[in-house]
Amino acid sequence: MNLAVDIGNKRVKIGIFKGKKIYKVITCLNSEIEDFDFSDDWKKYNIKKCGISSVYPNINLLIEKKIKEFFKIQPIFLNYKNCHIKIKIKNPEKVGIDRIVNCKGACEIFGYPVIVIDIGTAITIDYVNQEKVFNGGFILPGPELWVNSLKRTALIKQVKKTKIKTIGNDTSSAINLGLIFGISGAIEKIVLKMREKFNVSKIVLTGGASSQFSKFLNFEKKLRRYLTLEGINLIINEYGD
Repeated sequence: MNLAVDIGNKRVKIGIFKGKKIYKVITCLNSEIEDFDFSDDWKKYNIKKCGISSVYPNINLLIEKKIKEFFKIQPIFLNYKNCHIKIKIKNPEKVGIDRIVNCKGACEIFGYPVIVIDIGTAITIDYVNQEKVFNGGFILPGPELWVNSLKRTALIKQVKKTKIKTIGNDTSSAINLGLIFGISGAIEKIVLKMREKFNVSKIVLTGGASSQFSKFLNFEKKLRRYLTLEGINLIINEYGD
C-alpha cells in the first residue's frame, strides 16, 4: 500500500492507497501539524511507499520525520523532474508541484489533451496538450482570498454564508453572490478561450471548493476531489520497489 501526502498552502491531506483506489483520507491544518500523530491502527496498512507534494516547505522536514519514525520508510518529495510528465514552460522549478501532479493524475485517469482546474486557496487552470506536455495555465485568487480582501475594508467585519439568490439584499448575500458568480464566470471565460485555442474537450475539476462551484460551471467536466493525492500515488507507483 502507498501513502500520498499533499501539503497545501493551508492544509495537509494524507491518503492511503491500495493499488489505484483511495482507501482512507485524513486532513490536518498546517498550523496544527506539530501536534499531529498517526494513530496506531495505521500500522496495519503495511505502507511500502510514500510520495509528498508540497507547496508549503516550512513543514516538510517535520512531516518527513513523522513518516520515517512511524512507517519506517523514506518518503519521496516530488518535483518537476521526477513526476514523469514533460513540461514546456519557463522556470519549471518555480511552478507549484501540485499543478504538475494534478495534470499527471488527470492525464493518466482521463487521457489528454486536458484542462485541469483546482479551486483551493488559489485557483489554477492548467493545460496538457495532445503530446502529454504540461504547457502552464492561469492562477486566480481562491474563494477565501476573495472574501478576505473585502473583509479588510472598514465596514465589513464578518461575511455570513447565505442561500443563493437572484440578487444580494444585504452585504453578506451580495458578497457571496459576487464570489460564486464572479469566480465561476472568470473560470468559464478562461476555459472558453482555452478550448477555442487548443481544441480540448476533457476538463477535470478538483480542490477543496470544487464541489461548491461545480454546479455553477456551465461546461462538461469530471469532478475529482482528491486528484492531487491520486496523482502522487500514480507517480510513486512508477518507481521501482
